[in-house]
Amino acid sequence: MTLNNKMKAVFMTAYGDASCLEIREIKKPVIDDNEILVKVIASSVNPVDWKVRRGDVKFITGSKLPRQLGADYSGVVENTGKHVKNFNRGDEVFGMINAFNGNTYSEFIRVRENQIAIKPVNHNFIEAATMPLVGLTIYQLFFQITNLPDEAKVLINGCSGGIGHIAVQIAKNLNFHVTGVCSAKNASYAKSIGVDRIIDYNKENILAKKNTYDLFFDAVANTSFKEAKHTLKSNGEYVSSIPSFQNLVLAPIFNLISRKKNKKLWVKPDAENLRSLSTLIENKIVKPTIEKVYPIEDIINAHRHSETGTVVGKIALTIREVN
Repeated sequence: MTLNNKMKAVFMTAYGDASCLEIREIKKPVIDDNEILVKVIASSVNPVDWKVRRGDVKFITGSKLPRQLGADYSGVVENTGKHVKNFNRGDEVFGMINAFNGNTYSEFIRVRENQIAIKPVNHNFIEAATMPLVGLTIYQLFFQITNLPDEAKVLINGCSGGIGHIAVQIAKNLNFHVTGVCSAKNASYAKSIGVDRIIDYNKENILAKKNTYDLFFDAVANTSFKEAKHTLKSNGEYVSSIPSFQNLVLAPIFNLISRKKNKKLWVKPDAENLRSLSTLIENKIVKPTIEKVYPIEDIINAHRHSETGTVVGKIALTIREVN
């Protein structure tokens, strides 16, 4: 598929619906002495990708066009800069880059050592490519962002989705009680991954309970701290999966005077965290659910599918043939 120094990559040519996505041929990246060139085999679609595409987060990304998308990747090391010590040509790897500046919907990417780890041995490239962004988000949520008591009561809004289904699995491993919000058709799946109590959002108000949760985690970003605050215990914490003006700018001020906290979750590429995530995967504590795999040539339909909001688990993308 790749000819000489050229490669194929997905670009968005405008802000709007998925029809603004197109595949272009561009120059293959040239790495510097501290970078790694990865031949990408698979990626995945995360809601942040199409939120960027629609222009929902221009206050973070700016409005420059055309631009590339994609945060997750798995693949094989193609080349390394002379100062790279821990990776070699042929290593099977996975990782993520900043989703707001994404470019992993492409045949090759250049990354630094803090953005990459050896792929879990019990995952193929497609499985591995679905895990970095959601896995690091939840790892950082539970081990770095929040400060939850033993046997905490946690609500996960969107428990059957890409971020939510990983949150459930790690929360249960930490012995938390999980209330999961999803549709009735996904209730049996949610219970199968460990959800203790189901709220069907079509029949029950997810904000009805008062002083109930140690953590309200909004994995679909359709509530606000102001709306959810009364559901928290006195020292409870609210976290949304997508940064907003409120939790980036206003929350730090509010948190100075309130025992209930609106915590910022801004997932960061981190090689050490990736290695810890890989251990969780290899120990079978977390496993991704993949609803559908699309070839990169069908990126428009992959985005449209993700935007339905009904995906169970993740949507994967194959960038090139998987042997």
